[in-house]
Amino acid sequence: MLYEVATTIVLRAFLQEVTDNGRRPTELQCPQTPFTIEGTSVNRCEEIDRGKGNTDKGEKADVKRHASVRRYSMTISFNVEAESDDKVLELALREAKEKAELIAYGLSLGLGYAFEVEDVRLEPLQSKDDKGLRVDTLLQLNVSFSYALQDLIPEDKVKSAIEIGLKLEKAVSEAKENEKTFNELMRVVRWWVSGLKDEDPVDRFLKFYFACEMLAAIKGKKCKEFSNEYLDGYYKLDDTSISCVRNKLVHAVGEDKDKAEELAVRHADEFGSKVLSAIRRVIDEEKMPKVTAKRGSVGA
Repeated sequence: MLYEVATTIVLRAFLQEVTDNGRRPTELQCPQTPFTIEGTSVNRCEEIDRGKGNTDKGEKADVKRHASVRRYSMTISFNVEAESDDKVLELALREAKEKAELIAYGLSLGLGYAFEVEDVRLEPLQSKDDKGLRVDTLLQLNVSFSYALQDLIPEDKVKSAIEIGLKLEKAVSEAKENEKTFNELMRVVRWWVSGLKDEDPVDRFLKFYFACEMLAAIKGKKCKEFSNEYLDGYYKLDDTSISCVRNKLVHAVGEDKDKAEELAVRHADEFGSKVLSAIRRVIDEEKMPKVTAKRGSVGA
């Protein structure tokens, strides 16, 4: 039996843009007109708790510390096929989680900012005329923050990035021979997004490096060869290779480690941008949905 699932996805957005004066916050302009892509309808997209700067517990948020974090919700609908009623919740929850994660990846890769989904829970089943059952699925975050608006990501860019996420979900669900590669690419994206969210530039560099190293492994190349072909020759930071910088950050002490940290801090965001370009290229080569970025963002 086929069931319609109504799903609200709440995303946590780390909207920071690297500028000469440091990182500044940005805002999404959510699509207001419903649209359908790959069999999934996006009915509403909006910011949650705009301007309040309060947590869901009524506590005052630390706006200065988390000035770049915002919450956005998307209400989407899709179909789930179940053999019996008792399987609907389980199937809907699993499919909703997968779609939510891949929408977050699509937004991250398409816009060059970090997005994540934190919590998932199901609301009770509701009757839906005589057509069967409806499942309301809520993917919810715990906190929100406010800040002064500095920049805006246009609606068409956001819509395009949401479409990327839904195409990713379809590509993954249809993957057979390439399933292992798809899973490995998703692991690369997780590391890259984790790096983009990290406030510490040294940790950010290390996470970007892990993503780069795994991406090179997918293509069966050594780090230097991969850097020359996919990172525009971005292999040395001053006179030290990126792999050497990584090794010194992890294993060295004293002056060697201090120099490595200095290089990592100075080059972390540029390195992350190069890795993002490489991720996009490999995804395109592996016949997954092509992704693009907003100019001027971290990943542009």
